[in-house]
Amino acid sequence: MKKSIFITVTITTATAILLFLSGCGRFYSAEIAGYIKDSNSGNGINGAIIRMYLEEPEAANSDNFIVETASMVSGGNNGYFNHKIMWETWNAKFGDEGDSGTIWLGVTHDDYSPAIIKVSGIISDSVNLVPDIKLDRATFSSPTVTGRVVNVNGEGVNGVRIVLDLASTTDEDQDYITTTATINGNTGTYEFRNVTWRDDIPDSEDSDTEDITLIIDDPDYTTSGSLSAIITSDQDNNIQDDITVSRKPRTDFSANVTGTCIFKTTKTDGEVQKIPIPGITVEIDYSDDNGSHKLYDTTDSNGNYSLLIQWTDSTPTNDPEGEDVLSVTVKYTDDSGEYTFTPASIGYTIRSWINPYTLPNKEGS
Repeated sequence: MKKSIFITVTITTATAILLFLSGCGRFYSAEIAGYIKDSNSGNGINGAIIRMYLEEPEAANSDNFIVETASMVSGGNNGYFNHKIMWETWNAKFGDEGDSGTIWLGVTHDDYSPAIIKVSGIISDSVNLVPDIKLDRATFSSPTVTGRVVNVNGEGVNGVRIVLDLASTTDEDQDYITTTATINGNTGTYEFRNVTWRDDIPDSEDSDTEDITLIIDDPDYTTSGSLSAIITSDQDNNIQDDITVSRKPRTDFSANVTGTCIFKTTKTDGEVQKIPIPGITVEIDYSDDNGSHKLYDTTDSNGNYSLLIQWTDSTPTNDPEGEDVLSVTVKYTDDSGEYTFTPASIGYTIRSWINPYTLPNKEGS
């Protein structure tokens, strides 16, 4: 007895595509339809790939399928699939009236575990409704993973680059990256959002845990090692153990110095009005390991100025750790002669860890 040979026909065109022709058998067709659903919720799943096989495949996505289609919305229902197949046989089960056979369906979806379904008793010239195919959830996520990075004194440290690596990923790529900041009033906080992983053998149908590793990957900070933790799906995960970092030794520092020049006037009702003064030349003088420096800026229409100071110090104060201070002299000049500033120059101490470093308003008269 020769084996039945299946060929495919799209449901829209019903045009047969013969995979192999041999002899003079008779052709039969059948329509395969059904729903792909979530095994836990029972909701239809769109976007699943359904592959049809003549023999049981080694995997749900094996290459030797005869046709593939996708689940989609149909009649307002999610997860529906439908496709026609055609086959040639020399020994139909029902003679000239029709034939019957067996196929396998391989179903895959990025968020679910794959499934292989055997479908027996396919009847030609009819719609064969397959029982609901239920897939087990395999993708899980945590809305947020949070924690803190601190210095040796237990104080939060902002601006530290941190990596979250998932145990379930085998590649060398960094899975999630963020930088510590002040969140809800807490300095040194890191927050990873929508941390997602895949597990084909989860802890339960609707929940899973994942091993993670938190790694400091920052050019300015170092730590004794990485931090391992376990997170749970579908809930916010706060890592209780802080990560302690030390600032790497450095000699180059910078700070953006800003300020405003104003003129005060008193209204007839006694209200003091602050009027910005544009066009004022602001000069900042300072010295570092590389010598003396002068920087200039001119106040804008709002009386504001901004200067980026960069300096080198081979013996920084290192208080706080990895930081430095710089003494500068700021001079204010009105080239138009309309305003005078008393005193015309004043000294300040710039702190590298405060950025921008805003100077007090300078009042002209």
